[in-house]
Amino acid sequence: MFVPRGKEHTFRVVSDTPCRHLVILTPGGFEGFFSEMAANAYRIPEDMPAIAECAARYRLSFTGPPLERA
Repeated sequence: MFVPRGKEHTFRVVSDTPCRHLVILTPGGFEGFFSEMAANAYRIPEDMPAIAECAARYRLSFTGPPLERA
């Protein structure tokens, strides 16, 4: 799927199996957010304050209520 810059979007994992997905970002730079997430082993929802702080460095914000688990 294509998500234009600045547009809100989300995804949802609907199984108990961990999710993996491939993200291609242009222009580059935002991949640092994912590198920090991995390096710090952040977990959602447990580490959301630290994740939000990290995200802000990459001009990412989280909007709306968290998704409920299916």
